[in-house]
Amino acid sequence: MEKLNATTARLTAESQIQIGRWTQYAINEQLPFNAMWCVIPPGGSSLRDCHDEVELAVVVDGAADFETPDDAPATGRTEAAQGTAMLLSSNEAHVVHNRSATEPLVLLSVYWLPRTAGTEPRP
Repeated sequence: MEKLNATTARLTAESQIQIGRWTQYAINEQLPFNAMWCVIPPGGSSLRDCHDEVELAVVVDGAADFETPDDAPATGRTEAAQGTAMLLSSNEAHVVHNRSATEPLVLLSVYWLPRTAGTEPRP
């Protein structure tokens, strides 16, 4: 068992936010997915992102607004409170906004390439 924590991770500035890629952990090479901590400053937002991987973003601390092209026109964003997991499809463009003007937003982002037709899921 390994304990991994965003507060002790090595973070670097990427896309206007702080990123802590799990490649910094020895366990990363044994995992069937990639992951990273994302820390968005108060009132901040990520840059628009779009990638081949499926992404599961878990709000660890704070509250977020996820903005995607599929969001309702009335709001343009989907709220995500602490403890919420958002599943983003492959090639789904998105921006993450920190709802707080005073506290950072911490996300755990887990991502992987989708299975191709005919492949079996892991047991």
